Amino acid sequence: MNQLPKLKDFEAPEGYFDRLPDQILKKAKKPKMQIWIKYAAAAVVILGLGLIWQTDLIKPNYEQLTYEEEAILYIESNVWTAEDILSMADDPNAILDQIINEEMPLSEDLWLEDELNWF
Repeated sequence: MNQLPKLKDFEAPEGYFDRLPDQILKKAKKPKMQIWIKYAAAAVVILGLGLIWQTDLIKPNYEQLTYEEEAILYIESNVWTAEDILSMADDPNAILDQIINEEMPLSEDLWLEDELNWF
């Protein structure tokens, strides 16, 4: 150990610790955003708005159904049952009478006269 040279005491350069916080902050600051990134972001926003605007113009225009057409659609697609329809009606008996008249008109003879007199 005696052969090793003695080291001098380390001394910081004058004003080093005064300048150190500023140097650290300079290195820690983010570099400014490249100008092309700003233009690319603006282009993406404009294209996105244009796409939204175009899809609004392309939307199909659906025609409104009348209440009767809508009810028929629900019935035919088995969403509503006959009980559902009758429960919504003010006069379910009138609806049933109408159905019976449409299905079995009065002018149509269900039985022949001869068949009725068998007893």
